[in-house]
Amino acid sequence: MRRTSILIAVCMVAMMGITLYAQRDIMPVMKEVGPTNVAMNKATDSAEVVADAVKLQALFKEVGVFMKAQKQTPAVGWANDAMNAAGEVAKASKAGDAAGLAAAKKTLGGTCTTCHNVHRD
Repeated sequence: MRRTSILIAVCMVAMMGITLYAQRDIMPVMKEVGPTNVAMNKATDSAEVVADAVKLQALFKEVGVFMKAQKQTPAVGWANDAMNAAGEVAKASKAGDAAGLAAAKKTLGGTCTTCHNVHRD
């Protein structure tokens, strides 16, 4: 009985440690999103815009995985929306579609604002 109690206690401490570790992981990801988004918006070359948009897609995928693990369902949706908007930025930039690019950037920015209104420290 004592061994079982100790095993349960060790497992609980380990799970708490994993949870705390996972919560710290989101900050470095989010600290990459801001500068990447700024660089993308300042870029004048289509290839640079595409590269930054593709990087944002990967970062938002990580955000979605983190938020899913935290059971933050709305934030998972916003991360997916941001990932899709970044994909639309890349697509519009490759196609030379200025109106589509502007619309996709606006959608991306709006999605960031929506999530940050709820989750930003």
